[in-house]
Amino acid sequence: MSRRPSSTCVVWLAVVLAVLSAAACSGAPSGNRSFDVHSPGDLALSPDGGTAYVVDQADGVVRAVDTGNGRERLPVDAPFTDSLAADHAGTRLFAFSRSAGAVTEIDLLSMAVVARISADDPVAVAIAPDDSRAYVASGRGGSLTVLDLASGAAVVRPVGVSPSDVVAAGGHVYVALAATRTVAVLSPDGVAVGEVRLPMSAVTRGNPIRIAVTPDGSTLLALDPVRSELYVVDPRSSELLSTLGAAEGSSELRMSADGARAYVVGTTATDIAEIDVRTRARTTTVSLGCTPGGIAETPDGRALVATCPGLDTVVLRAR
Repeated sequence: MSRRPSSTCVVWLAVVLAVLSAAACSGAPSGNRSFDVHSPGDLALSPDGGTAYVVDQADGVVRAVDTGNGRERLPVDAPFTDSLAADHAGTRLFAFSRSAGAVTEIDLLSMAVVARISADDPVAVAIAPDDSRAYVASGRGGSLTVLDLASGAAVVRPVGVSPSDVVAAGGHVYVALAATRTVAVLSPDGVAVGEVRLPMSAVTRGNPIRIAVTPDGSTLLALDPVRSELYVVDPRSSELLSTLGAAEGSSELRMSADGARAYVVGTTATDIAEIDVRTRARTTTVSLGCTPGGIAETPDGRALVATCPGLDTVVLRAR
């Protein structure tokens, strides 16, 4: 005579199935893994972390890679792309190329090019938090192109000599100016409203400064690759709050979406330094086993996604 499962067993079985179903349906990756991707460079993540958009440096395309299983969608042409920036809704991707003097706008639903924006030596692109505008910093031109993403209208604003990075956060736009060791502070439509003075005794003049700003605009980070130092600054007063050492050859600075963590990436090191922005301290080191070409934190903050150009792989590392 067969026995019926107890009500307790049935309940536990339902819970297990629900958990497994939720994990399978979630786009966010979990655990350590790696995928083969041809000649990867920079990357950007979709809002749910389920897709990594990766520059193929050899073939001149952008690939869409599923971070759960490594499967790729058809790539889109974007020759000579240096870096990527995705909007917050996950509908558009911007690929900029300094050598081509252009920014390519890609529709992520169709993986098709919808526009090409001319820019003199584009060094960085930022997207407004509400996805209303894109900002393109021009190195040689000393300007910022403000692109209205609804109408397509573009306005070019002068910002200063040698822009090297741009960030949109806290109701302002921040442009790093290497020649003057300052950060220009602009309104959302690109009009200058102030500046942040970086430590003159520390930041190397003329060096391509990388910056990051917390979403509320209360804290600015500036990375000097030459001195291998990271500066924590109050952008409202230009007060230097802290100076942190960075790995030799550090060249990239990324911040989590909530502004709680920052990551310093070296051009020669195989580790990524994680910084707690609130305590202004280095908290841990994430080992990749390769020299990264680009990194991003997953939206849930549980993992890092990085490209390994020397290994032709994209890796996921749990934090």
